[in-house]
Amino acid sequence: ILSNFGEVFPSKVGLPHVLNELSTIQTLLRNITYDQMKQLPRMTDRSKLNAMKFLNMLCMYSVISKPMLLPLLSCRMVRLTLQYGFCDDSIVGLATAGYSVFLFTEDIQLASYIGKVSESLVEESSNKHALRSRLCKELVGTLKMITEPWHSIVAIFPELYNSAMMTGDVENAMICRWSFCCSSFWCGTLGLVSLSKHHIQCIQEAVRLKNPV
Repeated sequence: ILSNFGEVFPSKVGLPHVLNELSTIQTLLRNITYDQMKQLPRMTDRSKLNAMKFLNMLCMYSVISKPMLLPLLSCRMVRLTLQYGFCDDSIVGLATAGYSVFLFTEDIQLASYIGKVSESLVEESSNKHALRSRLCKELVGTLKMITEPWHSIVAIFPELYNSAMMTGDVENAMICRWSFCCSSFWCGTLGLVSLSKHHIQCIQEAVRLKNPV
């Protein structure tokens, strides 16, 4: 499908290919700023907009099924953004590129920086609730956790849960609610009685959502 939009990828992807792509993109990512992204024109090329949507979906599934594809997919999204303009999917591409840097290199500082730029773009977007939900694993569940105190992150999960429920993203909503319970336990931010109630409520809601009346 992507080839119909002018985006071709190798049929087989190995670690050397991935590391080579990341080595090239790291220099580009270091020079990206929030202001630069905001000043880009809107992406209007219909073919590239469709390509970005498909790349976004592939990133979402590749996180679980084939992480080695993430650097190639996300780096292509960053390049398309810089060449053809900005769209909401550009934020997904940038955030996933930062996540890929964390997964496959030791450049934690760059990964965290790209995460912060992406997070700022999410909060400025008119589609911020959907983007918060879509990127909860990449931005909060990973890139914030590697550099920021966990106590400061725990409080974010209820906000992400609300954003996910507002957009109908039940799966990520429950991931955020469960992450809040687990993080609260690890950090000791809640008493055991209160924490037990949160766990029970989380499980009950998950069962209800899985088997709606």
